Order: sequence, then C-alpha cells, then structure tokens
Amino acid sequence: MNSQTKICQNCKENFIIEPEDFQFYGKIDVPPPTFCPECREIRRIAFRNERALYKRKCDLCGAMVVSRVSPDKPYPMYCKECWWSDRWSSLDYGKEYDFARPFFTQFEELLNSVPHVSIFNSNVVNSDWVNQETDDKNCYLNVGGHYNEDSAYNTYELYGKNSFDNLWFLNGEFGYENIYCKRCYKIVGSRDCFDCRDTFFSSDCRNCSNIFGCAGLRNKKYCIFNEQHTKEEYEAFLKEHPISSFHAYEKEKSRAREVWESIPHRFASTNKSVDVSGNFIDESKNAHHCFFAEKVENAKYFYITGWIRDSYDLTSHGAAELAYECSSGGGEYDAKFLSYCMSGDPLKQMHSSHLQYCFALVSCEHCFGCVGLRNKQYCILNRQYTKEEYEAHVPKIIAHMKELHYQGKNGRVYGYGEFFPIEIAPFGYNETAAMDYYPLTKEEALARGYSWCDYESDTKYEFSDYAIPENIADVQDDILEKVLKCEESRKPYRIVPMELQFYRQMGLPIPRKAPLQRHKDRMARLLPRKLFRRECQCMGENSSNGIYGNTRTHSHGKGKCPAIIETPYSPERPEVVYCEECYQAEIY
Repeated sequence: MNSQTKICQNCKENFIIEPEDFQFYGKIDVPPPTFCPECREIRRIAFRNERALYKRKCDLCGAMVVSRVSPDKPYPMYCKECWWSDRWSSLDYGKEYDFARPFFTQFEELLNSVPHVSIFNSNVVNSDWVNQETDDKNCYLNVGGHYNEDSAYNTYELYGKNSFDNLWFLNGEFGYENIYCKRCYKIVGSRDCFDCRDTFFSSDCRNCSNIFGCAGLRNKKYCIFNEQHTKEEYEAFLKEHPISSFHAYEKEKSRAREVWESIPHRFASTNKSVDVSGNFIDESKNAHHCFFAEKVENAKYFYITGWIRDSYDLTSHGAAELAYECSSGGGEYDAKFLSYCMSGDPLKQMHSSHLQYCFALVSCEHCFGCVGLRNKQYCILNRQYTKEEYEAHVPKIIAHMKELHYQGKNGRVYGYGEFFPIEIAPFGYNETAAMDYYPLTKEEALARGYSWCDYESDTKYEFSDYAIPENIADVQDDILEKVLKCEESRKPYRIVPMELQFYRQMGLPIPRKAPLQRHKDRMARLLPRKLFRRECQCMGENSSNGIYGNTRTHSHGKGKCPAIIETPYSPERPEVVYCEECYQAEIY
C-alpha cells in the first residue's frame, strides 16, 4: 500500500501514514488512526497525572493520604493500602455490555465508578510523595523512576542516589540540574554526558573528569571552557570561581552555554543504534520518531520508553511487545489502548497480555474495557466471562464500536482504533503531563474541549519575612522553617532537610524557584519532539553560519557537505548542526 495523507480530526493538520505503518496496523488488526502523531500523544498523556498531588481522605478507611486525585473529583479514591487489599473487589462494579450505547459512554461510567488508587508507587520506604515510582528509599517528589535513594525533584531517574532536579538521569550519584546523563558521579548543570565525574555545566562529553563549562570532549580531564589546563590550574580556577553563590552559579552556567553553542552539534543523540530517528536513543534498531528511548526495536512514535519491540505510539512505557497507543505502564504483550496497565515488574518481564481499552489493570489477560482489575482473565467492563463467552463477545463489541461512534467535542468522533477520548480523562488537562509538553491556558484548553481542574486547597501559607542568603555557606538551619516565594510563579515552597544537606555537601546555592517551576524550566530547554529535514551546516572549512571553523578535512573536501539530515534542531535555532560524518570528524 502506498503512503496516504490524512487530515487530523483534532488539529486539522495533514499527516502521512507510510506503507510500513499500514503493515503494522494490519498486523495488530486495527484501522489506521484519524489523529496525527502529536495529537495522539497529547490524548494519551492527558490521562497521566504526574505532579498534581493533594492531601485527601481515603474513601474506604478515611485516612488522610497523599493523592493524585483532588478532593473534588467525581470518582472515589482509595489509599494504596486499601486499593491493594482484599477489602473490596473491582468485579463488583461490572456491567453487561449495552449494544444500544457507544462503548466509550459505558467505559466512562465504569471509569468514574471504580475506585482509583491514591498514588502509583510500590515498595517504597520513607517516600510517600513520589508518583509512578518503584523501589525508592528516602525520596521526595520524584516521578517516573525506579530504584532511587536520597533523591528529590527528579523525572525519570533510575538507579540514582543523592540527586536532585534531573531529567532522564540513569545510574548516577550526586547529580543536580542535569538532562540525559548516564553513569555520572558529581555532575552539575550538564546534559548528554556519559561516564563522567566532577563535571560542571558541560554538554556532550564522554568519559571525562574534572571539566567545567565544556562541550564535545572525549576522554579529557582538567578542562575549562574547552581549554586544557593542568591539575593545579584547574583546582585554582575552582577556588577562584566558586559556584556556591547564586549569582556566580547563574553566571558560570550562562558562560558555559556560550561554549555549548560554539561547537558542532550532532544532528541527533543516538548511541549503539541502527536505523533510528529522533533524539536520545540508545541500543535500538529500526526505531523512528522516538525520543528518550532505550533498547527498542521495530518502533515508531515513542517517548520515554525502554525494552520494547514491534510497537507504535507508546509514552512512559517499558517492556512490551505488540503494543499500540499505550501510556504509563508496561510488562505487556498484545496490548492496545491502555493507560496505567502493568505487570508485577514491568521493567523485567511481561505478565499482562491480550488487553484492549483498559485502565489501571495489574497482571491481567484477555480483558476488554476494564478498570482496576488485578490478576483477572476474560473480563469485559469488569464483568467475568468464560473463555468461550469472552472470545465470542469481543468481536461483536469491536464491530459495534465501528458502527456506533462516540461523539466527542469539537466534532471529534471516536470508534474502534482510537485511544480513549480526551473528553473522558479523569484529570484536568492542567494536572497532566500534557501540560508539561504542550502547555495551554485555561481558555485554550476549554476551547479545544479539554477539561480543566480549578481545585485549590484551602490551606493558606504566610510567606516568611526571610531573604535567602546569596551563598550556601551563610544559610542556617532555620531556612527549613521558612515558607519561600518562587521568584517566577510566586508560589510557596520549602527546603527539606536532605535537600539542604545536599546543597551544602555539593557547594550549591539555594534555588530561588519552586520545584515545579524548576521542572517547567527544564522542560522548556528540551528540543521539540519533532524532526526537521534540513542540510548539514558544514561548508567544508567552517559552518554555514560562520560560528565554527573546522579543525580537520572532511570526506567531502572543502566544498559544502551534501548530506540531508532529520533533526530536532529547527533551522531557526542558533546551534551549529552537523551530520554524523562531519560531527565525528570534529568531535573525536
């Protein structure tokens, strides 16, 4: 089948379905999508609440707990202990399928009747305020990570220790304000660095130590702003330019980013991968339009994924095969249109299979349109069936979904093959990850037919009459009792004890912004999850914008590089962007 151009029924923009896409849709027996890839992702992550946390009572035991469900939501919420207990059964909410009404109408009723769990974390110690995390100890406001200790304010930190304010930080210790760094020790304000230690404000460095404000280095030590120094000179520089004061920290960070922009940028960050497109891809094969992906194969339209093969359209997902349009889970085989479905250990093995249109299922098989089930088989709308009844019933429901569509807002129409309508998402748009990546005002969200949460706690904070000291050396323990005001959002925030200890140990100033604002600032620094087709900027002897002069002769000689690249760097950006061959010639 040839490629086809479609019009997205949400944003009304054109998008292309390629022949290999049709092959995949045929393989898993679903019709082609009617939403473009970006609108499909927005729809998925509009069901994912990461950071909007509240204090509310469990509707079963009455205990006051940390919850991702605000008190004004129309559905019940159980604390973790109650939700995972045998004190209730999700099968009690089961309904017989009604062929007179659209499927999504019936699913929405089920979604709003079955109790939701207060927060998604498991096997955590002294870590009540982490969400979408497992196996944490002494962690606070971490999201989406696993196996962390003494860490806070991280997004997708895995196997980390003593680290704060990082995004996609793996196997690291003593990390602060980093993006996409792996196997690093004592690293600050850096991005895309692997196997580095004692590294400050550096980018795209590998196996380096004792570097400051550097970019594109390999196997180096004692470098300052990409210039080689002796050990004594480097140590003298650190003493003369401490980053323990707030304004010095900001000044050195700004100087470093000038160095980052002065050298060639690889068109995309990929490692040990073949036939891939996107950015930040590791150990993958035949993976396209993928971002922050590790160990994926035969994949397309992925974001924050790992250990997956033969799948399309996954977000925040791990360990899956033959999966399509799924978010916030993992450990599945033959999975379609799922949110918050998982196995006992989604990173290591698959325990869930043959699921469609399910929300918050754990280790289930052969379920359709279910919510909150655990260790169940052959269920439809939370009602138990025999294997024979289930196999006879599901094809009839699919046929019915293709005929009787759910009418959403703004003319959107949903039938079989579409993810859950964004109209029935259990969270307000502003509570979800969609707001992180695709921010909207309340007016914009409502105009698009998305919901909005206006709930605000009646807890009132009185800001402390307190000026944060410029230098961490002057900060006393009394700061732990102060209510600080974010200099940008004007929202209250506090410093917690392990955070203060970390800043002192690392010699870092107290941040002037609240944790949520710091997270938003990190997200704003990410490249877009879009690919731009453009020319390599190498002109033979220098870059096309005149910023960089080549140090070596490239294979194409002194003339312009003929390579066409697909890159997340848009043509309007200031960075020098080289193709793989020209980049490798300069960064070695």
